Amino acid sequence: MSNTLKRTRIALLSGLTLSATLLAPLAMAEVSGAVTVTNDYRFRGVSQTAADPALQANIDWNHESGFFVGAWGSNVDFDEPGYNGPDVEIDLYAGYYGEINDDTSYDLTLYRYNYPGDSELDYLEVSAGIDFNGFRAAYWFTNDYGGSDQDLHYTEINYGWEFVENWSLDLHYGYNFGDAIDDGEGFDSYSDYSIGVSTEVAGFGMSIAYLDTDIDGANEVSSDLYKNTGTLLASVSYSF
Repeated sequence: MSNTLKRTRIALLSGLTLSATLLAPLAMAEVSGAVTVTNDYRFRGVSQTAADPALQANIDWNHESGFFVGAWGSNVDFDEPGYNGPDVEIDLYAGYYGEINDDTSYDLTLYRYNYPGDSELDYLEVSAGIDFNGFRAAYWFTNDYGGSDQDLHYTEINYGWEFVENWSLDLHYGYNFGDAIDDGEGFDSYSDYSIGVSTEVAGFGMSIAYLDTDIDGANEVSSDLYKNTGTLLASVSYSF
C-alpha cells in the first residue's frame, strides 16, 4: 500500500463522532443545530484539515418516539501532490434514542459519510452507544471503509464531570482496529485520547483540550497534512 493511500485511510478515521453533547438536545426540541469554529478538525486523533481551522455545522430533527435524523458538515483538506482531494465532508445520519431509566440512555445510529469531489471515498457506518451517570461508551463499525471493501472498528469511552457549576472536565479514550488500517507494513491498530474542559458563556459553548494518539515511527505525522501528534484543540460553538 502506498504512503498516500495509507495516510488517506488514516485521515478518514476522523469522520464524525456523535457524543452525549450532540445527542442531548434531541430530547428537548424537535429541531436543533449548532455552528462550530475549531482550530483543527480532528477525529479519532487525526487532522482532516492539514492542521488548519475548520467551520462546522449540524442540524438535527427528532420525533418524540426517539427516532432522529440529521446532517453534519465541515471543510476538509486531503490535497497532496498529484491528488486534488475533496474540500468538504457532509455526513447524514439516522437513528433511535431511548432511555432505560433516569440515569441510563442508549442510541443506535446509521451514518453515510459523503466527500463531494471524490465519491469513491463515501461509505456507511453504524454505531451503538450507552450513557450512564456521565460516562459514555460506544462502538462503531463499517465493512467498506473509504470505499476500500475493508472493515474498520472503533470503540470509545468518555466521561464528563461538572467539577464546578457550568464547567465540565472531559475525558476521552478511543481504540481503532480492523483490516482497513492493518496494512502489514508497520501500521496497525492505534489509540487516541484527550483531556479537556468545557463551559457555556452567553449561549456560546467553549472547550479546550489536549489530544494525542499513540501512532509512532514512520506513521507519525507531526505537522500539516494528516497530523496525528499531540495538539491543543480549541472550539467555540453556538447552538440553536
